Amino acid sequence: MTEAPETAPSDQFRERLLDAMLELAPETGWTMAGMDRAARAAGLTEGQVLLATPHGVTDLLEAFGARAARAAGERLKAADVAGMKVRAKVRAGVKAWLGALDPHKAAVKRAAGTPANLLTGPKGLWAAADAIWSALGDKSTDFNWYTKRTILSGLLGSTLAAWIGSDDEAEVDDFLDRRIENVMQFEKLKGQVKDAFAKMPDPMDLFGQRK
Repeated sequence: MTEAPETAPSDQFRERLLDAMLELAPETGWTMAGMDRAARAAGLTEGQVLLATPHGVTDLLEAFGARAARAAGERLKAADVAGMKVRAKVRAGVKAWLGALDPHKAAVKRAAGTPANLLTGPKGLWAAADAIWSALGDKSTDFNWYTKRTILSGLLGSTLAAWIGSDDEAEVDDFLDRRIENVMQFEKLKGQVKDAFAKMPDPMDLFGQRK
């Protein structure tokens, strides 16, 4: 469990409930009935559960996504990635996130098919992308900040789908490497197009409209 010593009671209750739910979710799915069982296993009252998760399963899934994102960031900070090239850093980030999810793969599979995850899934991907770039020391701002996290969120989502559907780590790694290569080629092409447009003459000059 990942409670901080100064966390609010509601956060502590949510972490305890999440721990219990991760054990039960492979059997019960991410359902209210499963949450009721998890609450009993965690020794929480109905009031404590309501305080921790006023939106029910949605809050619990969001907490799971946030926990995985934090764990990925911590793993990266502990790794030696400073000398890596960008694609290697991104690969290490995705692997760190999958590593954080791996102990609960069966629960992740059930979450993927949960209607509530349509709301919390993108939040979890964005949280993971932000945690990864932050741990990698990203200093970008404004448009680049959003672009990096948007692209990585898409990469995480597609790789997660491959990971859920396969127990072959080498197969998932191959998929990840191909996706990273696709992204790098896209970024290269985007840069070339940007340079080409920068070198084009101003249309207003061609038609004599600019003085």
